[in-house]
Amino acid sequence: MNAKGRALTNAALLLAAIALGALVWNRPQHRPPRARPPLAALAPHRITDITITRPGHPMIRLQRAGTGWLLERPFKARADRFRVEALTDIGTARPSDRFPAPQTSLAGFGLAPPMAVVSFGHQPIAIGRRRPFGDLRYVRVGNTIALVPAEIIHPRRLTSDSFVSTRLLGSRVHPVAFTLPRFRVVRHHGVWGLDPNPPGLSHDRINAFVDKWRYARALAVTRYHGARPIGQVVIRYEQGSLKKAAATRTLVIDIIATHPELLLVRRDQGLEYHFPEQVGDQLLHMGRHAGAS
Repeated sequence: MNAKGRALTNAALLLAAIALGALVWNRPQHRPPRARPPLAALAPHRITDITITRPGHPMIRLQRAGTGWLLERPFKARADRFRVEALTDIGTARPSDRFPAPQTSLAGFGLAPPMAVVSFGHQPIAIGRRRPFGDLRYVRVGNTIALVPAEIIHPRRLTSDSFVSTRLLGSRVHPVAFTLPRFRVVRHHGVWGLDPNPPGLSHDRINAFVDKWRYARALAVTRYHGARPIGQVVIRYEQGSLKKAAATRTLVIDIIATHPELLLVRRDQGLEYHFPEQVGDQLLHMGRHAGAS
């Protein structure tokens, strides 16, 4: 074969390879899958107001406050930011299927009435029942019904108590003194001290005690039911930024029970904070000699 023949053969082989590659690429199983659009056009960082309604239950309203959230209805309290922001998973979920809502009854989807309606600003999302097979739930947005992963939302868990922050003291509360039934812990020139001060008690132990209070998180938070206190903890604190001078304020926390759990009440919030008995021992006792008189 002369040079011209070889060149024509190589050109033919090249064209065949290109054609074969194009054929393989265009086969359905080799096309890049299209990303399914989210359930609703929501920008989570722009959501500032969330309302939740459930048949037979009071409306829940949550509002953004700076970097956190507040529960505004049915009562006022600090809200758990992570619990609230998890709600946006509903709007950003990518449904496995969606179809026009039928004009007839929606009862078969658990949407007449819905089990709950979560509204992000002016965008309501109606929550229906779980599908009989597969771990999916029906939801309605506008005139469309979609199937989203069921674990994203559990309607019966949408209670006001579930959104309350379990942290006893807010992040902007900076204690300067604790007065407990049998001893006081006071910060003086930036150093924490104990009164009375037993021998052998280290500053690390005192600092750890203060941190237990600053970052204390309850297992559960419920509405205050009016039980009589058996003691009190008085906290003097500064509120706001540590970089700015702030007036000292007072917070009184009632001790309702220490066994079988520690039950503390913040009457300013009308809330009961439930702690394990072991955590209660850490919050109410500095050490073996701290309560000696």
